[in-house]
Amino acid sequence: MSKNKNKTRTQHDDVTRTPTQQSKPQELILDTSDKVELPSPAEGLALIQKLETLRKSRVITLFAYPNVFMRNDIPMQIYLQLRQIGRTERIDLFLNSTGGLTEVPWRIITLIRNFCEHFGVLIPYTAHSAATHLAMGADEIVMGDMSELSPVDPSQAHALGPKDGEKVILVSVQEVRHLFQLITQEGKYSPESLGTIYSALFDKVHPLTLGAIERSYELARLISKNALSTHLDSEKDAERIEKLVDAFSGKFYSHRYPIGWKEAKEAGLDVTYVKDELWETMWELFNFYNAFAPVGRPISQRPVRVAKPIVWIDSAQERRILQEVYEMQLDKKTGIAEGEPLDAKWLGTPWNETTEEEAYTEMVATTEEN
Repeated sequence: MSKNKNKTRTQHDDVTRTPTQQSKPQELILDTSDKVELPSPAEGLALIQKLETLRKSRVITLFAYPNVFMRNDIPMQIYLQLRQIGRTERIDLFLNSTGGLTEVPWRIITLIRNFCEHFGVLIPYTAHSAATHLAMGADEIVMGDMSELSPVDPSQAHALGPKDGEKVILVSVQEVRHLFQLITQEGKYSPESLGTIYSALFDKVHPLTLGAIERSYELARLISKNALSTHLDSEKDAERIEKLVDAFSGKFYSHRYPIGWKEAKEAGLDVTYVKDELWETMWELFNFYNAFAPVGRPISQRPVRVAKPIVWIDSAQERRILQEVYEMQLDKKTGIAEGEPLDAKWLGTPWNETTEEEAYTEMVATTEEN
């Protein structure tokens, strides 16, 4: 990609956040000279079609940038793609996501399985947290050297939870559970000491928050079990399922623990390791989407508004792109433009009919209408 000499940089918080991660400021490059070179839609379509040929399947992509939430509206967008494809023998989901709402993966799994006999997940790089749950529901998980899963133990943000100023702090399920294991070890603390410890804990974390944390933990285990049971026998494979649920719910000790293909396979998941033409094609498609990660485009001048793609759900039939809209304010002294997220909108654009510029024109029209 060539460098744009007339670029403006901004830092912002993501409008959507992964529950298991704190949002971090990100740099947004605004294309003000129309000279930023990006891959063409034809390149992305060709790679999806090549994956379909190599896998003898139909492919849907779910590509979300880091710290972008797996949202409640994603199942609907996947369903719209499934309707385009129709019922078929094999469907592969090309998946890159750092996670999101705990309940969303189960809905996606059941949707896709309604449309195929064999469900595969292709992971080029990151499938963490809720995305790992999604992979658990596949008959086959295709991974290469850079592919990563993660534990699925959630973190909880509760209205009555601890706060940093006005901001609610995420509380890790595993941290709370390990704390209770520590303080309840037989004979470790006297009843008086336990009373002091619990009093201090409840002073920082409301009891209802602790209840919500335990509920979310049990929900994560339930989704793991249900996802695995879509392709494993719940009776014959009960021991294997339970072992996997235990491992991914806490035995890695850190929610950010990166689980590569070999460790995932050893844990009991149905992993296929690839390093041939299939992997090279997966990696090329990852780089196709990743090229758009730092790029936003102006869609109006007064006020100055910028659109930035954050989630892609594509098939060989059409592109479905979630774009955030930011309203920008330029600091004339520093030359830094700061943006506040206004909204996020889905665009459905046929590969062979709508150009990138037409897609942004559509975004302008729908933004100005609102």
